[in-house]
Amino acid sequence: MSLPRLTGAVGLFDRTRALLDGRAPVDGFEVDWTSGELESLFSRAFETAEFDITELSFCNYLIATAHGASPYVALPIFPTRCFRHHAMFVRAAAGIRTPKDIEGRRVGTREFTNTVSLVVRGIWSDYYGVDLSKVHWVVGDVDRAERDRITAPILRNGWSIETAGGHLLADLVAEGGLDALCAYTPPRTFDGSTVTRMFPDYAAEEQRYWRDTALFPIMHVMVVRRSILEAHPSLAPALMAAFAKARDLAVADLEIEQAPKVMLPWAPTHLEQTRAVMGHDFWPYGVAAGDAPDNRRTVQTQIGWAHAQGLIDRPVALDEFFAPDALDLRRC
Repeated sequence: MSLPRLTGAVGLFDRTRALLDGRAPVDGFEVDWTSGELESLFSRAFETAEFDITELSFCNYLIATAHGASPYVALPIFPTRCFRHHAMFVRAAAGIRTPKDIEGRRVGTREFTNTVSLVVRGIWSDYYGVDLSKVHWVVGDVDRAERDRITAPILRNGWSIETAGGHLLADLVAEGGLDALCAYTPPRTFDGSTVTRMFPDYAAEEQRYWRDTALFPIMHVMVVRRSILEAHPSLAPALMAAFAKARDLAVADLEIEQAPKVMLPWAPTHLEQTRAVMGHDFWPYGVAAGDAPDNRRTVQTQIGWAHAQGLIDRPVALDEFFAPDALDLRRC
């Protein structure tokens, strides 16, 4: 008897490579995995619901769910997580020394509704006490023109948001049109003197944030077409197990010292240092009560940020965000 055949899309990471190359199969299913540029995968999923299983932006999935417009439902699998203090850049002449100093300033971001911006604003607000309503937000492309049309969202809280008007954010933060910038990667005008990081030793600040909050921000979630999960209830635990196996294989590669699998000379040492800060199992899947309180609280915190920032009109409950029975899947 042939196995159900499904389509899946996921970013190519160390922790997903074994899914793509077949070393971590999804028990009971044949999944034709594809990868590619993440923004393209997200667009294909949102515009045509092309895939049965796909990686999605946490924030954009949350917004679609709050609007009742998502054909997908999430599983507690988080293929991309990242602290975002390193995504905060400032114009040196603006005199910004702490996040609190951005009140009353102009701050740029590529997309107001993406997860990077959500997390940066949430950290600024909750951890550093920034009044986000006092910031003037500017939306635009960062290093090069990528979009024909950019619009500023209209939020229920009435915050000041405008577009960059054809200017690039990298140029604006260097020339004085912006005081700070939230960006995935250093803008091309980042030079350490005119444009600098808000936190020069961002790794130390990110570790301090972890120690104080136990929040490891979630950038992306894995989602499944609702109709597929209804037809195949065994799919959710099978995907959890496959993703956990793929992650464990990636960690095992990082532990190898004799003939390292990665190019970083001190990868095993870095792994030890990460575990010393965050614990041995620092990338868990699952949100079952008592199993993974860090994940559960992180998801709830980010949903709360989205509501406070006007991205969604109501808090979304965990049992709406995740698939039925997903809250009971064991941590892995």
